Amino acid sequence: MVVQDERAGNDPEADRLEANKATVLKLMELLLDPDRADQARDYVTPEYVQHNPDIPSGADAIIAFAKSEAGAAARAAMRPSPEPPVMVAEGDFVVQMISRDLPDPDNPGGTYRSYWFDLWRVEDGRLAEHWDAAPKTRGGLGL
Repeated sequence: MVVQDERAGNDPEADRLEANKATVLKLMELLLDPDRADQARDYVTPEYVQHNPDIPSGADAIIAFAKSEAGAAARAAMRPSPEPPVMVAEGDFVVQMISRDLPDPDNPGGTYRSYWFDLWRVEDGRLAEHWDAAPKTRGGLGL
């Protein structure tokens, strides 16, 4: 569920917030498709800052991640999302919540639903910065 600003279409600021949410959705769509990941460059700033400890900053780095083995593992975990994302925009920020069904360590063969949050900063219509709660993995992602 994308929380739409009721002023959209009548207010330039509301329209900008809706465009910011659409930019996040488009970037995620492109990064989840390694054949289209190069197009992600159109949706991020040249100085894109990534706060995930395993993914370097910069457009080239997130595109490389999307095409890597680690990116394939991330795609498998993220898709298909059992529920549509929840998105809220305020000022230059967009928060996105997605759900994932993950293997249940207490129930072999079972799964449990987990919710993941991402925060994006938008600058001039492009994504400039990203935060999530991803922990650093041992040895990193090999990028």
